[in-house]
Amino acid sequence: MDSMLYNILKSLILPPGGLILLLLVGSFLVPSVLGRVLIFVGIVMLTLMSLPTVARNLMVGLEPYAALRSEALADAGADGILILGAERYSWAPEYGGDTVGPHSLERLRYGAFLHRRTGLPIYITGGGPATEHPPVGRMMAQVLADEYGITATGVEDRSLTTEQNAALSAPMLDRDGIGRVFLVTHASHLPRAVAAFERVGIEVTPAPTCFAHHGDTAGPDYRDWLPAARAFLMSYYALHEYLGQLWYRLEAILGRISSAMKEA
Repeated sequence: MDSMLYNILKSLILPPGGLILLLLVGSFLVPSVLGRVLIFVGIVMLTLMSLPTVARNLMVGLEPYAALRSEALADAGADGILILGAERYSWAPEYGGDTVGPHSLERLRYGAFLHRRTGLPIYITGGGPATEHPPVGRMMAQVLADEYGITATGVEDRSLTTEQNAALSAPMLDRDGIGRVFLVTHASHLPRAVAAFERVGIEVTPAPTCFAHHGDTAGPDYRDWLPAARAFLMSYYALHEYLGQLWYRLEAILGRISSAMKEA
């Protein structure tokens, strides 16, 4: 009981729970009806996005690919492993400069895991703005060599988006005769990534890592209904992926419309 009370109080004092309570109190001090409505809508959205149960359920539709089983690796028919870069950790004093961020490192670790079990060559894709040097892909290759003892066979370091990851990786893979790759990225990012790579003709075997949704095997927990910063971040990533999928669909529709107009 003491532990439960502590968790409840903590979630209601620390952000986002404390901010939700402040907004709720403040909404009663706003004279405008429209203002109250807008604040109330904001409170509801913030609260929902901060609940672990909501965040995990947002991820359900983004994680259709199951984790690869060790016994199935040999039957996948892959010729290589392609790891998608993510963010960078800028101005890291403990490393003396920029290095890979948490998401990039998580993908890199799983790529190394697959390499040790399959012996397949590793390719990395990930660039960065001109103001950020070195590119994420190059930093990932360096970490792969220094900390895992594995040399990347190829690195694509100019892409800034998932679509560019695919388009700019294609020549690198084609050069080495790689027909199919284990595509390594976060489980929630895979649907968008798979679609992007298949559009440019790259055959992929989805290789998801870092699952956010694990089913309901643990049973209900009161903490699922307490606001948490981590849940809010998970909701953000989920909405980011849904928005990305929508944007790609709109791009495809606009592309077809443009082609039709040129032919007309």
